[in-house]
This record gives sequence, structure tokens and C-alpha cells, in this order.
Amino acid sequence: MAPGDHDRIETLLAEALAAHDQGGEAALSTFVEAHPADRAALERGLLRCRQMGLLGEPPSPRDFPERLGEFRLVRRLGSGGMGVVYEAAQESLGRSVALKLVRPELLYFEGARERFRREIEAVARLQHPAIVPVLASGEQDGVPFYAMELMHGLTVQELCTALAGRDPATLRAEDLRQALGSDGSGTDPLRGAWWQVCVRVVHAVALGVRHAHLRGIVHRDIKPSNVMLTRDGRSVLLDFGVALLGGRGEFTRTGNTPGSPAFMSPEQLRGDAVDERTDVYSLGATLWQMLTLVPPFRGEKDLQRIRDGELPSLTAHNREVPRELVVVVHKAMDRDRERRYADVDAFADDLLAVLQRRPIRARRLGPWLRTWRWCQRHRGLATALAGLVLFALLLPTALAVRERQLLRELDQSLDATLQAIQSILVEVGSERLRHQPGGDETAGKALTEAVALHRALLGKHADNPRLVGNAADALMALALHGVRHGQLDRARELFAEAVARLGGDDPTVPSGRLLKRSLAHLHLGDLAAQNGDPARADREYEAATQDLDGAARDPALRIDTMRARVELALQRLAHGDFAATPELPFTIGADALQLARQLCAEKDNPSDTMQLVSLLQGLGNRHRRNKQLEPARSMLEEALAIVRTLPPDAPIWPPASQATAAVLQTLGLVKLDQRDRSTFETLKEALALREAGVAAQPRDVLLRSELGAVLHALAQMNVAQAQDDLALERLDRAIAEQRQVVAAMPTFVQGHDYLRNHLALRGTQLARLGRADDLQGNAEELASMRTDPSALRAAASHFLRLGTLREAAPPATGATASLDAEACRARALQLLIDAEAIGWGSNNPLDEALYAPLQGRPSFEALRARVAARVGTASRRG
Repeated sequence: MAPGDHDRIETLLAEALAAHDQGGEAALSTFVEAHPADRAALERGLLRCRQMGLLGEPPSPRDFPERLGEFRLVRRLGSGGMGVVYEAAQESLGRSVALKLVRPELLYFEGARERFRREIEAVARLQHPAIVPVLASGEQDGVPFYAMELMHGLTVQELCTALAGRDPATLRAEDLRQALGSDGSGTDPLRGAWWQVCVRVVHAVALGVRHAHLRGIVHRDIKPSNVMLTRDGRSVLLDFGVALLGGRGEFTRTGNTPGSPAFMSPEQLRGDAVDERTDVYSLGATLWQMLTLVPPFRGEKDLQRIRDGELPSLTAHNREVPRELVVVVHKAMDRDRERRYADVDAFADDLLAVLQRRPIRARRLGPWLRTWRWCQRHRGLATALAGLVLFALLLPTALAVRERQLLRELDQSLDATLQAIQSILVEVGSERLRHQPGGDETAGKALTEAVALHRALLGKHADNPRLVGNAADALMALALHGVRHGQLDRARELFAEAVARLGGDDPTVPSGRLLKRSLAHLHLGDLAAQNGDPARADREYEAATQDLDGAARDPALRIDTMRARVELALQRLAHGDFAATPELPFTIGADALQLARQLCAEKDNPSDTMQLVSLLQGLGNRHRRNKQLEPARSMLEEALAIVRTLPPDAPIWPPASQATAAVLQTLGLVKLDQRDRSTFETLKEALALREAGVAAQPRDVLLRSELGAVLHALAQMNVAQAQDDLALERLDRAIAEQRQVVAAMPTFVQGHDYLRNHLALRGTQLARLGRADDLQGNAEELASMRTDPSALRAAASHFLRLGTLREAAPPATGATASLDAEACRARALQLLIDAEAIGWGSNNPLDEALYAPLQGRPSFEALRARVAARVGTASRRG
């Protein structure tokens, strides 16, 4: 017998013993009958086991040694082909572990110890969350063993058994949690629809398999009973007992076909060489069973179907499986290795693409290849049908068919072109590259090209409804890209063009166009608000509302219309002027919050989750401004809990990490107002996330602006704790970031506001520390913001403080750039007059002690009278 045959027979014998453990003599007989080619060798091995008294009744729960080394065995957990697993207490460390040892029955057979040691070596090489690590190993009385982390959960096989008889199309994550006995604290797999749960589980395992492949290990026995789901949401690959070890060049070996037939690849069944793609097939088959709750193939009778690649229909077993996922599973389980995914990494990437609703790389088999394979499987029937077709296809019929085909191709050519451009737009420009470090520039070029192609096509096909809609999508995607990079004028033009392409102000356009047009109006309102034009913003928001009311009449657009209404509420909360109606934002927010919660309940969509988070954050910030700190904190803590459930790679903008940073930032400000001791930790986490975001997207000025904001908040804490140098260091960083923002976006109101606030706080610190020269430069920069009354008032206050410093320590003789005390006060007075001339923008009546040096000056007293009248009028109106 060849060495490879020895291994194969030992593997079959191990599986026979495992079958006996689970089902007794009946299960053992069934197993032997299922392997007629190896029946004689199996029976010889089993006979030897019987002669040694090793194959009686299945072992009792207490039929095991009391201890192995430092491990005290507690109970038997189960057995597989090669080994038996026990719960054990590692007394030296006071922890429970899972202890695996070679099956005693196999110790009498040549090579069993060596194969078990090979399993230990294989697992010990690997350190990955999806692979149970080896904690310790040893040997006692000739019995090798190793200890692993003890995990609580179910294998996929046990899960499918527990859910047997259920319709998988109706299952959800809650069913998995219930089966696992989970308390709901798990993260990634334990949420969403059933197909999403399945994909997340297999994606996590695929990453572990890829980790093994990169270290020269092919598992060769991936199946539902070797994939475990833990109660905390982990997916773990078990049992490397038949793993193939070696370097990358040693992957392919022949003559050994371990594994379980229903999940073995065609090349394993043929005894051919195996490589990474063998595990890809078995992962795909495991995903097939989890999606449907039944294996794709059953028993020996289906082995020829595996070899032929005759895969049963997924959607016939689970109608909710998306078409893209069907394509992915079929590619992973293709009978021809060359047509499968080249490696597990490519398979995992397409699984993630299905979850994120972005294009997959896999493509469905073409009709010719599908037909050819069908003919190979049904040669006799195919030959008969071919004869009938040749007889029936007369020349006139063939010509008529060809003419109709040509007409269809002409009609479909534009659709094909649009699909190609849309793929570029979504895959490269809008979704994928902007999430990749350094990819923004390429994304901008792709979007610009997509817009140019749409404009060219509109010149020839202006009435094509799909083209008009796609063109609007492209224009808005490019506009949003421009907003992120400070190109606000260009963005405004692109949004306006999208409105025009979608019918301008025509209320009779189709509902789909109304929905898209509402989004363009919404973004135009956002830009107007950022540019300090609230009246224009209100007009755009009203136009968006009218379009949404029209789109809502179409039941097919219900979900998309709800999302657009939530987004509109978000923009109004962020930019609306509610001075005259202070309760209105909370009414708007409450209505939108109800819609957002409904969306999240109906759909498992990261964008919907992000909308809910943004609403909670926006309302929390409104409460904070109104000094309602407890409601603010409650909403922000809920937002934080929700945003932390988002996967890091969720296809949303801003990315999940930056959304988390935004919530932490606002929550930190509330805690700061409450003098909460945990403020520092909250803001430090926000800072780390902001810094990582700017490092990954250095050209995104909005992220840079928010980095400055969190630095400012931390500086406020440093001021309160008398950490002066650290406060100034952070303010200097914040000012440097914000200067870049306003240089890139000169009309960005929030950027100017942030810069003014940074400079104002820095000036106060400089005055307190007596750094007169630095204070003068800081005040001059504030004074240069000629259109901002708040900046002019802040500059005036700093010049007054500077005057006090100069009075105590006059500038050195010859320091022409330095102002003396009187010049500082004169400059302050003029700045206050200039601020009043452009709107004042404050309820400050100028009666603070700071302004004492100006009292008695006629121009100041006149100014104070005018300001008092202005403030009094504003108070009465309020």
C-alpha cells in the first residue's frame, strides 16, 4: 500500500470511529457501505479495534483519564475523526481550557501520533481571531495532547440542525442569538437578515483561512461541523487534523483525499492535487448549507454531481439570497479550479462587496458555457435536441431571428454603456476609492470622466430617462467630492446642473426624478447655509420638501423618500435659523427620529444607521446649546452605542471611525459642561480617531476642520487644569489646521467660526501668561476678519488686555511694531465701532470691567448707548 493510501485509510478509519461514537453500530455500517472501494481495508482496521476491545459501546461521559500533565479533565465535549476533546482545568493558571488528545483507538495504528503532532504544529503556527490558538501542548504515557481556548457556542452544523424545518428566508439574526443563547452583546455576525449573518460568518472564517494559507497550511476539511459560532459573535475554524503543511511551493500534493464528501472539492474526490482553491470550494459549500440549512449534496449518490459541478439552486431553498451572492457561491464552488476564486482573499472580498452592496468581481457563467456543461452532463439528450434544432431552424426563421436580435442589440447598446459608466461611478468614484488612503484624487478623476461621458451621451439621447437619472447621480457625486475638498462654487454649479437636468422647477416630472431632484435641492441648501445665506437655504429646503411630497405618492419609493426626509431634517437642524422659533428644531428632530428608527427596524443598512446616529447627535447638540445637558447626554450616549455597532469598513461617508469621533466630540463637550471626570478620555478617543481620519484622507478639508475642533475642546480642558503649555500647543495645532481649511474654502462659514474661536481662546491664554508680543500678533489676525463682528469684538478685548500689559511693561525703545498702552486702547475702541457697524452680533452691553479703560471717552459712551438700545430691542423681540 502506498504511503498516501495509508493516510487515506487512517482518515477513513478515524471518521468511522467518530460515526460509531455518534450513532453506534448502525451508523458505523452505513459509513462502511458508503465507501465500497475501501471497504476491505476499513473492515480490517475495525476488526483490529474490536479485537483490542476498543470498539464496544460508545464511551460513557466519564470514560476518560483524570488528568494529563497539569490539566485536570472535567468532562468530555466531543470527538472527531482524529481526536477527542475535553473540558479541562489548567490548575497552574486557574483557567478552563479545551484539551484535545489523539483518539486512543488510533494509537495502535502507524502514523497516528505523527499526524496528531502535525495538527499541533499547524495550529501553533497560526494567530488569528478566526482560529483557536494553541495555549500549551505535551505528551503523557505516549498520548500527545494540546490545550486550546475553551469556547461556548454552536458549530454551523449544530445550528442548522437546531433550525431544521424553518424557512431560511424568514430567519434573522435574532434566531441565531436565540439558538446560541446569546445575550445580544455580540457584534458583527449577530445582526441583520439571515443571508447577511451567513455571509459575515463565512467572511470571518475566510480571513482566518487566508491567514493559514499564507503560512503554508491548507485545511482540506472545511465543513459546517468545523466552523463554530460563539455567543459573543466570533466565527472560528476548528480541527486542523488533516491539514496539509508546507511552504507555498508545496501546497499541491496528490494521492490523499481527506475530508467530508459533501463538502469536498471535485479534485479531492478525484485524488488530484490540492491548493488554496480547494479550501475556497469547501468554504463556499459551507456557506451554501448555512444559507439553506441543508447540505448542497447528500451522501455517496451525489458524488458524481459534485464532479460534474451540478450545483443545486440556492434560491429554490432560500428566496431571500441576493443574486450577487448566488454568483459568488457558484464561483467559489465551480468544478473547474481555474474558474474559482484564485485565492481566499478574492472570495472574502466579494463576500464583503455583497454585504456593502457594491459590485462584485465574480461574473455568472455565460450562456454558452452553461449550455456546454449541461450537454456534457446529458450527452444523449443533448444530441437528440441538437438534431431537432438543426431540422427546425429553416433559413427564413433564422434571418428573422437575427434581424430582431440586431434591433435589440442597438437598443441595448446605450444601456450597456450606461451600466459601464455607472459601474465606474459607483465602484471607483463614489464608494470604493474615497474610503482608501490616497484614493481621493483618483476618485475625482473617475467622477469627472463619468460626468463628461454622461454629458456627451445626453447630446444624442436627451430623452432617455435612465440616462437623465444616471447623469444626475454623476453630477451630484462629483459635487459632493468637490464639497469635501473645498470646491464649493464648483459643487454649487454641479448641483444646479443636476436640478436642471431633472426638470428644473417642473412639478410634473416622474417621481423618480422628483426624488433625485430633492437631494440636489437639499445639498444646494446646505451650501447656501455654509455660505452664510440662510434665506437661500430655506428656499432650497422648501423646494426639496415639495419634491419629496411629490415622490411620496409612488409606493415604490417609500423607503428612499423616508431616507431623503431624514437627510433633509439633518441639514435643517445643522444649518437652519431657529432664533424666532426655538422649539421648531426639536419638532423637526422628533419627526425625523421616528422615521429613522422605522428605517433601521425595516432595513439592515449602514447608511440608515448613520442617519439615526447623526440625528441623535444633532438633537443632542441642540439640547447642549440650550443648556439641557441631561437630555443631551442621553441622546449622545445612545448615538455612541449605535455607531459603535457599525463595521469599520461600512460603505458610508463619513467613515464609521469619523462618525464615532463626531459623537465622542459632542459628548465630550457635554461632559465638559458637566465637569465630568471622564471628559478627557472621551475627547482623547475622539482626537485619535480624527488624527487617523486626516492621515488617511489628507485632502479632505472637512475632516481637517473637525480635527481642529476636537483639539480646541481638549485645550479648554487644559486651560481649566492650568496646563498652559499643553493648551497653547493644541491651540496652535488647531489654528494651523483651520488656516488650511479657510484657505481651501474661503466661503466656509464654519471654518471661519472655528478659526475665530481658536484664536480667541489662544489670546486669552497669552494675556493670562503675559506674553504681550504673541498676544499682539494673535489680536491682529482676529482684527483681519473684517466681516465677522464676533472676531472684531474678540480682537478688541485682546487689545485691551494687551494695553494693560503694555502699561505694566512698556515695549522696548525702538520696537516700532509694538503698540503702547494708549495705541492698544484706541485700536480696541475702533474695532468695537467697526463691529457695531456690521451687525454687532452679541448681547454684550459693554459694561464688564475689561472695558473700564475706555469709559469716559465720548465715542465709547455713544457706542455703549447704541449697543444697549440694540441689545434691549433684541431682548424684547425674544
